[in-house]
Amino acid sequence: MKNFGVSILLRISLILLLALGTTYFFTQKYYAFSFSIFIVFLISGYTLFHYVTSLNRKMKRLFESIQYQDFAITFKADNKMGKSFKDLNSDLNAVISSFNQVRSEREATLHFINAIIQQINVGIVSYNTLGEVEISNQTANKLLRVYRLKNINDLKAEQPHIFEVLESLKPGESRLLTLEDNDLSFSITEIQMRGRRIRLLAIHNIRSELQIKELEAWQNLTKVLRHEIMNSVTPIVSLAETMRDIVNDEIKPTTATEIESVNDLKEALVTVQKRGLGIMKFVNAYREFTSIPLPSKTHIEVTDLLKRVEGIFAPKVAEGNIKLSFDYDADFEIFIDQDQLEQVLINIIKNAFEANYTCDSPEISVRSKLKNGIKTIEILDNGTGVPLDIREKIFIPFFTSKKLGSGIGLSLSRQIMALNDAKINYQSISPQGTAFILEFI
Repeated sequence: MKNFGVSILLRISLILLLALGTTYFFTQKYYAFSFSIFIVFLISGYTLFHYVTSLNRKMKRLFESIQYQDFAITFKADNKMGKSFKDLNSDLNAVISSFNQVRSEREATLHFINAIIQQINVGIVSYNTLGEVEISNQTANKLLRVYRLKNINDLKAEQPHIFEVLESLKPGESRLLTLEDNDLSFSITEIQMRGRRIRLLAIHNIRSELQIKELEAWQNLTKVLRHEIMNSVTPIVSLAETMRDIVNDEIKPTTATEIESVNDLKEALVTVQKRGLGIMKFVNAYREFTSIPLPSKTHIEVTDLLKRVEGIFAPKVAEGNIKLSFDYDADFEIFIDQDQLEQVLINIIKNAFEANYTCDSPEISVRSKLKNGIKTIEILDNGTGVPLDIREKIFIPFFTSKKLGSGIGLSLSRQIMALNDAKINYQSISPQGTAFILEFI
C-alpha cells in the first residue's frame, strides 16, 4: 500500500496547488483563468474522493459476495490505477477463490455423505421441530411406503399407524411396529445443530433381517442333514448291492423251501437298494437350496421380462383349463439377475396352476405396478387360497401341502429374492384367492 499512500499525497498536493492558483488568479482579477483552474480543482477533488473510497466499495462487494455466497465476482477493473490496486485486486481474488474452494469441498462432502445414506439398508429421516424433512433416503421412503416425504405430518393420512408411533416416540427410545408385510423398528435421536433441534429417525426392517437369518439357519441345517444322510445311506446301498450279487452267484438253493427263502432275500435286498437310491436322489434334490449362485445383476425392463415369462406359459394356457393374463400397468427398470427372477416367477405361476379352484372361471393374473416409487410384480389367482393354519409355513423349506411337492419352491424363491435385495410377500385375497407380491428397490 506504499504506492497508494504516495498517490494520495501527490493528489492532495495537486489539489492544494490548484486551490492556491485559483485564489491567486482570482485576486489578480483573471476571472476566466481562475474559473478554469477551479473546474480542474473540482475534478481533482472528485477523483481523489473516488480514488480513496474505491477500497470501501471493494470491501463492500467482497462482504456481499460472502453473505450471499456469490463467488463468481472478480476484482480487476482498476488494475490500471497503479500497482497497489493491482496487488489489492489479486489478494481479493485469492480470498474469493478460497471461499469458492471451501464451498465446493463442502458440497462435495455433503454429496458423498448423501450418496452413502442413500445406499445403506437402514431407513434414515432427518426432520426439524416443525416436522419438515431435511434428509430422507430411499430405504426410508420404501419402508414408509411414500414416494417423497416432505413433512412427517404427511404420514398422518397415508400411514396413520406409523405416525402414531413417531408422534409418541421420545428421543432415545425404540419401538417395534408389526404391519401386514413388515416388522419395523423405530428409534429417534435428537441433536442440536447450529441452534436448531434436529430429530434423526432410524427405521429397521426386522422381518427381512429375520428372514435372512432363518434362511441361513435352514441352509446350514440342510447341509448337515444331507451330509449325514448321504454318509449313512451310501454304505447301506453298497452293501445291499454286494449282498444281492453274493446271493445270485454263491447261494444255490436245492429245495423248494430254500428257493423261496432266497427269492425273498433277493427281493428284500432289491427293495433296500431301491429305497436307498431313492433317499439319495431325494437328498440330492435339495442341493440347489444350499448352492444358489450369487446373482449376476443387470438393468432390465420389467415389461420385457414378463413377456418372456408369458411366452414360456403359452403352451399351458393353450390347454384352456385356466386363464393366464399379463397386465403391464407400469413399465420400470429393475437391477436384478434376470434368470433368477424368471425362475421365481415360473415357480409362483406354476404353483398357481396347481392350486385348487372351485369357481367357474379360474384365472391367474400377473401385473406390474409402480406406486409411491415402489416397484412390484403381483401374481394373483382366484383359487381357494392357502388355509389359515399353514400360511405362516409356506416359506419354510421342505414344507408342502402337495402330495408330490418337494417343499423348496417358495423357500427357494424367497432366498433368490433376498440375494437380489428384493422381497416376496404373501397376501390372502377376499373372498378367495392368493396374491404373491415381488417388491424391488
